[in-house]
Amino acid sequence: MRAVYLPKLDSCEEYILTGELLHHLVNVTRIEKDEHLLLLNGLGFSVTARVVEVSKKLLRLVKLKENSSSRLFNLDLVLGVPKKDALDLSLKEAVELGFRKIYLIRSDFSQTKIPDRERITSLLVSALEQSNSFFLPEVIEGAWQTVPWNDYGTVLLLDSQKGNLGNSHQISAINCLVIGPEGGFSDVELKYLKELPNLQPILLPTPILRTPTAVATGAGIILQRLMT
Repeated sequence: MRAVYLPKLDSCEEYILTGELLHHLVNVTRIEKDEHLLLLNGLGFSVTARVVEVSKKLLRLVKLKENSSSRLFNLDLVLGVPKKDALDLSLKEAVELGFRKIYLIRSDFSQTKIPDRERITSLLVSALEQSNSFFLPEVIEGAWQTVPWNDYGTVLLLDSQKGNLGNSHQISAINCLVIGPEGGFSDVELKYLKELPNLQPILLPTPILRTPTAVATGAGIILQRLMT
């Protein structure tokens, strides 16, 4: 179902869409009368609505049903900022995979600046609408030392470049996945992370992974363990 992000969405019997959103739905996606739309606020509340009027001035919808969803798991991502294309894909994957928070870190080997807030929001919203996800993750810019590591039962470090990290099979209720940029972690960063008391490294029998691949792989490992 086609989805639309409305951050101020609340419970109503009728919805009127105008402005840029109207232009996009009418002129780009070619929305038609009687089509169904999924309205999302990114916080778990959603409305399924039917289009009852389409004009150059407005799009009018009536509510069919509404739903309030809760997160099934709590998983945050700490990401050493990779190159632009890899970062864009990683952010979109984080929405699709259900990450709650994304910490963007300018690591020692990061080659790209953190994008401005408007671009980040645009990427996240696009992924939210494409995947029909109920939740939009919170993005936080910072440094390794500003991440609230003690909030997590388990901090999982995925780094296929180091052969001495070992493996772990312990997953807690609130988890954090740490992924580095294309160049991996510096020795200083790795030393800092390995001193975290709740760190659980994951060693994969693979070549060096691209950052988006590592995000998807790490999330898959955690979700598989949480659901079993």
